[in-house]
Amino acid sequence: MRDTGTDMTRANIELVRRLYAELASEGSPREFERRLTDEALGELLDPEIEWVPVAHSLLAVESYRGFDGVRRFWGEFLSTWESYEVEPVSFYDTDDQVAVVVHIVGRTHGLEVDETRSSLLTVRDGRVVGVRSFADPDGAREAAGG
Repeated sequence: MRDTGTDMTRANIELVRRLYAELASEGSPREFERRLTDEALGELLDPEIEWVPVAHSLLAVESYRGFDGVRRFWGEFLSTWESYEVEPVSFYDTDDQVAVVVHIVGRTHGLEVDETRSSLLTVRDGRVVGVRSFADPDGAREAAGG
């Protein structure tokens, strides 16, 4: 993490930590979707959020918009996993963006998964307005110019 010493930077990283803590919570895809009400999502995400999964993923669309899109993305994503855990490993901040490297372990389609990936989150007015995911653990930081 780059320490710029600003309160905004710390707030953005804390927001991303809270989001990943919520996403790492256990439960079935259906429980997950029920738990993520508009009110709960509104504490972390902008209502117009755009969530872009890893390019060339098996998901149905290239991006998901709004709270319904986020719920649909996570419902589709989690439905393919028998078990799934995500843990943020490191954070890199630039003004209004936070690059996060995550470690993913789990089981899907009978295969054990142990991967490190990254995401670039754009923050505005205390809420995440965009998420772009990368299969490469350095992808988000490179996209942020770091």
